[in-house]
Amino acid sequence: MDDKGTQLPRSRAALERLDRAVQRLEGAAGQAHGDLFLAEDLRRARDDYARLDHTTRLVEARLDGVIGRLKFVLEE
Repeated sequence: MDDKGTQLPRSRAALERLDRAVQRLEGAAGQAHGDLFLAEDLRRARDDYARLDHTTRLVEARLDGVIGRLKFVLEE
């Protein structure tokens, strides 16, 4: 009877530890899932930045050309 009496509390304690471990794993999995979303957001932001940087350089070059032509016209 002693063995059975001590096994039940041990089993309950083991189940509680298992439950806590599963909860920690679920929490970690949720955080990892969130990290994947953050990584995707960061990738999209970097892609947007690259496109905007390219567009800015094109506009800058065009404006420099227009300014150069205006200076030429005004000097005549």
